[in-house]
Formats: sequence, C-alpha cells, structure tokens
Amino acid sequence: MGWLFTCGSTRRELIADRTKSWERTSGEMLVKSVCLAHCYRGGSFSGVLWSVWERTFTKAGTEAQPTERWIQCDLLQYQQDYGWGCKDMEESMHPYYYSCPQKYLDMVPLDRYGDNAEWRAEVKRHHQRRAEKRRRKAASSV
Repeated sequence: MGWLFTCGSTRRELIADRTKSWERTSGEMLVKSVCLAHCYRGGSFSGVLWSVWERTFTKAGTEAQPTERWIQCDLLQYQQDYGWGCKDMEESMHPYYYSCPQKYLDMVPLDRYGDNAEWRAEVKRHHQRRAEKRRRKAASSV
C-alpha cells in the first residue's frame, strides 16, 4: 500500500486516527478491533507508530471466530505545506523497522497468533545491540 496524506493534519491527530478502536456488523456477526497499546518512535518530521491490535468476532454474544492479534507498523512522515501522512504495514509483511517494543512481541505470542518469526528475531537483535551499546557507553564513562 502507498502513502496516505491528509491536508493540514498534525502528528497527534494522525496517531489518534490510526489507533482509534472500531466496530461493525457483518451479517449477524459483530466485529470489534481494539488498539491495545501504541507508541511513536521517531523525530519531528518522520517516525514509526507501533501498535498492537486485537479483533474479536461475536455472534449472539458468543465467540464466532477465534480472536486475532497483530503488530501494526505505521510509517509516519511530514510533508511541508501539506501535513502528516502514513504508510501502514504489519508484522507479516516483515517491515524493515525493528524498534518495536519487546513487550509488544509478548502481547502477540507466536504460538497463539502466529506471524513472522524472522522479523521478531531481528527485533530482538536490534534491542540486544542497543543494550550492548548502552553498556559500553556506561562502562567508558566510569
């Protein structure tokens, strides 16, 4: 999918829109999608919005399909004289971004929801490299 921009939008408005829960009726089934957690990693003009989503399917108050969960990766970018826009991806697409909070991986366990083990391994390596860099920096400042 390509980039979607909204003229005059702010980053705050875009994040609120991208993390807004929704529900709809499909025949006799009620479908609800809820953002369980989100965070923005980036700077003043671009970054990544990470979010964890859960979707439930109920019919007459009982579960009609298994619950789904996934990790969403929205690239956010500002265009001068226009506003903020986004490009949405999810874990299954193996986005080449690895700053996803590790706790989000725990919220969407592979054994229950499946998805992209290779991408998750890269996320873990990313956090290990950052932790090692912080340890070296702390050790050198002593």
